[in-house]
Amino acid sequence: MKQNLDLVRIQAGELLCTLSRHKGGISLYSLRDRKIKKNFLTQQRPLFTLTARALNSDDMITVSSDEGFKNCLVETVGSDTVIVLSGNKNLSGVTVVLCAHAVGNRIEWTTNLISENNDYALYSCDYPKVSFDAKKDFWFLSPTGPGELWNGAQDCKSCQNYPSYGASMQFMAFWSKTHRRGIYYGLHDASPAYKQIFFEKKKGEKVFTFNGIMPLVDINSPCNSQTLYGKCVWEIFDGDWYDASLLYREFFEKNALWKPETDENGRKDTPDWMKKNTHWWLVRVGDDEKYVDEVLEADKDLGMTSAIHLYDWHQNPFDNDYPHYFPVRDTFTSGLKRMQASGMKVMPYINGRLWDTRDKGIEDFEFTSKALPNCTKKRNGEPIAESYSSKESDGSSVRLAVMCPSTACWQEKMVEIVGRLLNEVGVDAVYMDQIAAAQPQLCEDPTHSHRAGGGSWWIESYNNLLDHVNRVCPENCCITTECTADPFMKHLQGYLTWLWVHNRQVPAFVVIYSGYVTMFGRNFRYMPEDDDEGQRIMAAQSLTFGDQMGWNTPEFYFQMKNKEFYKKCVHVRDELGSYMYDGRLLRSPEFTDDVPMLRTTRSREAYDGLLEHSGTFCEHWERKDGEKLLILVNAQDVSAEMTFTAHLDDGKYKLQGDVASTLTIENGNGKVKLPPLSVAYCLYK
Repeated sequence: MKQNLDLVRIQAGELLCTLSRHKGGISLYSLRDRKIKKNFLTQQRPLFTLTARALNSDDMITVSSDEGFKNCLVETVGSDTVIVLSGNKNLSGVTVVLCAHAVGNRIEWTTNLISENNDYALYSCDYPKVSFDAKKDFWFLSPTGPGELWNGAQDCKSCQNYPSYGASMQFMAFWSKTHRRGIYYGLHDASPAYKQIFFEKKKGEKVFTFNGIMPLVDINSPCNSQTLYGKCVWEIFDGDWYDASLLYREFFEKNALWKPETDENGRKDTPDWMKKNTHWWLVRVGDDEKYVDEVLEADKDLGMTSAIHLYDWHQNPFDNDYPHYFPVRDTFTSGLKRMQASGMKVMPYINGRLWDTRDKGIEDFEFTSKALPNCTKKRNGEPIAESYSSKESDGSSVRLAVMCPSTACWQEKMVEIVGRLLNEVGVDAVYMDQIAAAQPQLCEDPTHSHRAGGGSWWIESYNNLLDHVNRVCPENCCITTECTADPFMKHLQGYLTWLWVHNRQVPAFVVIYSGYVTMFGRNFRYMPEDDDEGQRIMAAQSLTFGDQMGWNTPEFYFQMKNKEFYKKCVHVRDELGSYMYDGRLLRSPEFTDDVPMLRTTRSREAYDGLLEHSGTFCEHWERKDGEKLLILVNAQDVSAEMTFTAHLDDGKYKLQGDVASTLTIENGNGKVKLPPLSVAYCLYK
C-alpha cells in the first residue's frame, strides 16, 4: 500500500527505523529501541550518497539521498519496504531502488542502481548509513585489525579498504554501555566485493555516522546499472562488541565462501606444527652463518624451539628487483639445513603483489615485456605503482607495480616461486606479503579478464591464485600472509598480526576466527629497544588474545629490559596453546585494577605512536572438550589487585602459575592479588 505520510516507519521486532520523506529525497530520521523505549538517533541524516565519474574526464559528482531527487516513491507490502528515488537534477537518468526486508530484529537492505546516463559512469555507492547520537555512553566497534573501540562522543574519521589491514572484516556495531543495547551493521556478502569501511564524528557535530561503500563495476561505461553486492544488515542486539562479533561469526559459519574445511581436529589443511607452534623469530640472512648462530643461541636462552620468518634469503636487495628471487644466497642454503636440523620450521618471505618497474638493478629486464601488460592500470593506461624506502643504485626510489591477480602471468609466477621454495629448496612454509594487508586496486585495463573497477574479481582472483599455490604445497607445509583480512583465509593457513598495535583493541577477530586460521606475531621488529612498556603491552596482549608469540629478532630479544617477563609469556602460551588453537574465546571478563596504565608514545603504526593499556590483562577461553581457561597477566612492575565486576560465574577458581591461591567470585564480584610481571591462570570445567 502506498504511504502518503512524510514519515516512513520500518519495524523489525525491537528495532524501529523511521525515514523522513521530503522535498529532494529521503533521510534517516530516527532509530529507536522498542524494548527499552529509547531513541539512538534524534537528528536527521542522509541515508546514502552516490558518486559518478564523467566519461570524458576525471570529474566526479556526488549526490545525496536527501537532496536533488525530484521523485521519491515508497511502497510497503508486508515486511518489505521499497524506496525509489529518481529525477536527480545533478545526475539525470539515474534511479536508486532501496529494498528493506524486516525479519526478526533485523532489517536487510539491498541497493539497486539503474542508470540511463550516457555522460557519467556510476563510480561508488554507499550501503545505507547508520547514524547515532554522539554521546559518551555509546561505543563503536571498528573492524580494523582485531577490532577497535571508539567512544561515541570522540571526534574521528576513517575510511579503510576491505579487504586490507584497515578492515579485517565486513561489520561494525554501536551500543549503549548503560543499557547494553546496540545495533549491528553487517555487510553479508558471502563472495565478497571490494568495499570501503567508513565512520566519522565531525568536530562540533552531535552525530556519529558509519557505513560501507562499494566501488562499482564497469566504471568506464555509460549506463552501468548494477546491484550492490550482498545485503546490508541492521540488527538490534543485547550486549556489546562481543555479541556483535557472534552475529558476524554466525553469518561466516553459515554462508561465507572463505570458510576453511574443518573436522574434529580443526582445520584440515593446516599441519600440526603450524597449529601448535608457540613462538616466531624474525631473521635476516647474512653474508655468513652468524645469523644461524644468533637464532640458535636465542632459542636456547628462550628455552623453546621456535619457527623462523626469514628475510633477505635472495641475492637481490629487499623490496628490489621483485619477483626475481633466485638464485638464493649460499648462506641461506647451508643455514636452512642447520635450523631445520635443530627442529625449527623455516618460512621465507616473498611479495605477493609487486613487480619492480626496473627489475634488474636500474635496467628494465622483464617488466615491460612480461609485467606491464599484466599489472593494474589507471584509465589512461598508466601502471599503478608503489614506492617504499628502498633506493636504486642511482639514488632513485624503487617503483613497484601492483600486479593484477586476475592475470595468468601473475598467478603462474606466484605458483612457480612458491613451488620452487617448497619443493626444491625445502622450506616449511612461504610468507606471501601484502595479500591480506594492502588494498585492492580499481584496475581499468580493458585487456584483462575482469570488469573495470570494483566488484568481487580481486578477491576471487587472489583466491584462485592461492588455490593453485596450495596445489604445489607439499603435506606438512603451509602458506601465510601479512595482516588479517578475512576473505583469503580458505587458502591461507596463517596471518601475521604485527599491526595489532592500536589503542582500545578488542579480540573480535579472534572471537570469530579462532580455530579457523593461525594468528602470529606482534610488531616487536620496529619497536625502540628501550620502549619497555610498549614491549610489555604487546607481550601480554599477544598471550591473552591467543596469538603465537614473537616476531622478534634475536638481537632485540637479548636487549629487552624485561626479557624474563617475555619468556614467561612465551612458556605459558606453550603450556596453554591447546585452548587457543583448539578452542574459542569467550566473553572478556570485566575488571579494574589499582596500578598505573602502561603507556608508550613510540609504537610504530599506532595512531600518533600512542599505545596505552591497563597494567593488567584478562581473557577467557574454552577448549572443544569443554575445559575452560581463565588467564590473568600483570604486566606492571608493581603488585596489582584486580577487581572483577562481571562475566564470570560465581564460584572458586584455583589459580596456578605465579599465583597459588583461590579467586572467589560472589554475585559476579571478586578480587585477586598479582605479583609484578606475573602470569596466573585457572583451568576448570
